[in-house]
Amino acid sequence: MDLVDRTALLARLARKIAEDGPELSLVTRLCRAFLALVGGDGAAITLSYTEPSRVTLCATDDVAARLEDLQDVLGEGPGPAAYKAETAMATDLRVDHDRWPLFTEAAREVAGARTVYAVPMRPGQRTIGVVTVHQNDGDLPDGDRAQFLADAIGAALMKEPPPPVESELEPGPWSTRAQIHQATGMVLMQLRISPSDAMALMRAHAFSHNTTLADVAEQIISRRLRFSDDDDADHDAES
Repeated sequence: MDLVDRTALLARLARKIAEDGPELSLVTRLCRAFLALVGGDGAAITLSYTEPSRVTLCATDDVAARLEDLQDVLGEGPGPAAYKAETAMATDLRVDHDRWPLFTEAAREVAGARTVYAVPMRPGQRTIGVVTVHQNDGDLPDGDRAQFLADAIGAALMKEPPPPVESELEPGPWSTRAQIHQATGMVLMQLRISPSDAMALMRAHAFSHNTTLADVAEQIISRRLRFSDDDDADHDAES
C-alpha cells in the first residue's frame, strides 16, 4: 500500500469516526470505523490479549463480546494467536476443528458467527492488542487494509505519539507545540470532532507514514493534508 492509498484510507477512517456522535467514546468509534472499512458483522478491540492486564475496550455487538469472552476463558482462538504471533489469524467455524478445538466448538453455539478474523495492533516495536472481526457470510477482509487500519488504530489509542524520525530540520519545542495546536484546531473544524480525537488521528497518520507529529502538523497547516477531501467523500459514497 503506497502513501497515497494510506492517506486516503486514513481520511476515510477519520470521516467514519466523525459520523458517530461525541457521546460515543473514541475507542468505540474507532472500532465501528474499522468494521465499516474492512467489512463484517461485528468487531472488538482488546488490549494485552494474553496478559493479566487484558481488557476488552470495545465490542460492537453481543456476538463480538461473547467471542472475546470465550477466547479469554479458554485461552485459545484467533485473538490470542494473533497477539502472540504478531500476525493476522482467521478461522472458519464450520470447517476448522484442530487449531483451537475448545474455542471452535464453543463458538459454533454463538448465533451469527461463521468466521472470526483477528488482526494485531502494532503501532511501534510491539503488539499492544488485537482487533477481532466476526461475520456470518461473505469473504474475509483484505489483509493489507485490515493490518494497516489496525496499526493506525493502535497508534491513535496510544497516549504518547510514536517515536519521531530523526531530522536536522526538527523545529524547537515551542514552535512545534504551537504548530501542533494549530493543526489540531484545523482537523477539529474539518471533521467537527473533539481536540483529543483530532490529536489521535494525527498520531495515527504520523505512525502510518513513519514521520513526526510536527511534520503532520506542518502538512495540515500548509493544506497539503486534509481529512475531509470532497473527492474522498465521493469515493465513500460509491463504496
